[in-house]
Amino acid sequence: MSGGTLHLLPCNSPEPILAGLPARTPEAEMSQREGSTFSIECPYATQPDNKQLKAWCRVRNARCELVAWTLASMQYIYSDRARQGHITIQDDNRTVSITMSHLQAEDSGIYSCVYSSNYVPLKTISLNVYKELHKWELDSLSVQCPYGALGYSSGRKAWCRQQGQAECSLVVSTGSSYTWGSRRVWNKSSSIQDDAQTETVTITMDRLQAQDSGVYWCALYNPSQRPAFTRIMEVRLSVDKIPAATTLSVTTGSSQKNSSGNSTQPWNTIVISVVLCILLILALAITTTLGIRQRKKLKTGGIGDFYSLESTERMGRTTDDSRDLNYITLDFKPQLSSDEPLYCNVELSQTPRKPIDENVEYAIITHKQLPKNDKG
Repeated sequence: MSGGTLHLLPCNSPEPILAGLPARTPEAEMSQREGSTFSIECPYATQPDNKQLKAWCRVRNARCELVAWTLASMQYIYSDRARQGHITIQDDNRTVSITMSHLQAEDSGIYSCVYSSNYVPLKTISLNVYKELHKWELDSLSVQCPYGALGYSSGRKAWCRQQGQAECSLVVSTGSSYTWGSRRVWNKSSSIQDDAQTETVTITMDRLQAQDSGVYWCALYNPSQRPAFTRIMEVRLSVDKIPAATTLSVTTGSSQKNSSGNSTQPWNTIVISVVLCILLILALAITTTLGIRQRKKLKTGGIGDFYSLESTERMGRTTDDSRDLNYITLDFKPQLSSDEPLYCNVELSQTPRKPIDENVEYAIITHKQLPKNDKG
C-alpha cells in the first residue's frame, strides 16, 4: 500500500487498512460520557458518485486506521469494537451515518468520515469519552488510564486538574519520561503509577473532600512545552458530603489506605443508623407497655372495677375438722348509699381495700355450729 491507494482486504481480516490522510484540524470536539451512544452523519451530496467507498477511520499520526467501511451496500469491519457490534456504518440517501454505542474511554481520539479510495475527508471530529464518577467524602478514588490504544508509549505521565478550557494544574506526576518499573509516586493524598508493560497509568486519591470535585486529566506531561499536558483520559469527579443524619462516627477502617483501590462506601454507617433507630423504637415501645401494665395493676390492686355479682367464699383458716367454719356471701355493687352500714366477721388484716368511688356491701353473714363426733 502506498501513495493513498486503497488495498481491499478480506472483511474478516484482523489487520486494519492504513493509508495516508491529509492533515486536517478537527471541526469540533464531541464529549460523551462513558457507556453512552454517539452518532454522526456525513453528507456527501457534493460528490459525483454515490457508489464510491465510504469509511469511518481513526486518525493517528496523519494516517487513517479503518474502523468500518461500506461499498455497494456491503459493510466491512476492522476494529474489535466494530466486530462486537458497537460500531456500525450505513450509507443512505447520499449520507453516511456512523453510530458508536457503549463508548469506552479508550475510544477517545480523532475520527474522520472519508469518501472514495482517495480518502477524501467528509468530516473530522475529536471524540472525548470521559468517565463520570460520584463519591462520598472520605471515600477513595482509583482510576486506570490505558494509553496504548491512543498511540502513546514512553513519556512522563501526570494527573492534573482542569482549569478553564485547556489549562490544567498539576496534581502529581511520574518522576521521569521513561518508566522502567511501576513505582508509585505520592503527592499528599494523591498517587500515580505507570505500568509500562500493560501501558496503563493508575491514579489514586484518598480521603476525598467535597472541594475535590472537578474535572481531571490523565495526561502526557512535558513541562518544557506549551501546553504541557496532552490529555489521555478525562475524569469528571463529584464528591458529595455525607448527610448529617447518617453520620455516626468515622471508623478507623475508613482512615486507612485501601490498597486495592476500592472506595469505602457509607452504607455501613447508614445500616448502623437504621439498626440503632429500630432498637430505640423497640425500647420505647417496651417501656410504654410496661408502664401501662403497671398503671393498670395499681388501678385494680383492690376489689373494684367489677360489675355486680354474688358469690360465697370460705374465709378464715381451718386447722382441723372440729373447728367452726365461717361462711360469707359478698354482694358487689358499684353504687351504694353512704349511710348504709357494712359488716363482716373477718379479721382486720383480711379486710379488702375499699375501691375508689365504689362501695362494697357485705351481707348475709351466718354462723353454723357443726356437730361434734361422739367418742367411743
